[in-house]
Amino acid sequence: MQALSIPSRTVKHLFQHARGTMLGTLSLFGRFRILWPGRSPTTNGEKRDDTAVRDAHGSMRCGNHARSWRVLSEWLRSRGDQPEDYGWLFARISNWEDGRVIARFTEARVARLLALRRSTEVLDVVAQRLSVDPHFRPCSAADTLSLAQIAARGGAQRISRALLSDFSARFEGDPRVSVSEALKRRLTQQAPARIRA
Repeated sequence: MQALSIPSRTVKHLFQHARGTMLGTLSLFGRFRILWPGRSPTTNGEKRDDTAVRDAHGSMRCGNHARSWRVLSEWLRSRGDQPEDYGWLFARISNWEDGRVIARFTEARVARLLALRRSTEVLDVVAQRLSVDPHFRPCSAADTLSLAQIAARGGAQRISRALLSDFSARFEGDPRVSVSEALKRRLTQQAPARIRA
């Protein structure tokens, strides 16, 4: 049997056609990637960010909340625990079906903002979380009391009252309970005075 002879121009033409088709297909996939929700085509860092978020979401959906939180917290640490990264991440996880990871994430975000003394921002974060989950509280007695004091000074008495409403039960035996009770009494006394005025 004799080998089939194909002119080199024909081979070259076929490869050019195949190359054009391949590039067109890759371009189409690139456009889908741009339109894909939660995807950002801008930088390698953002692609890694999306990967961490997808990984954490997958773990959460499989019921592995500890791993989900670990992935997110490691990503935050790798970026230097920047408040902007907390905001970026919150925008991507705020609609997750299970609120446990979001609550834990918010606790960490509140602690970080308190450490940086970003009072206005931390009050906004807590107000937003309380509107979705009225039972949300920072994880430590120190953070909860600090936040209640900041809210009381900043005119956000509703937030302060919510945080103090169950302080003594949540942190029973903590030395800050007496301070929280005094603040709660002061807020209660201020409320009727405003109503009369």
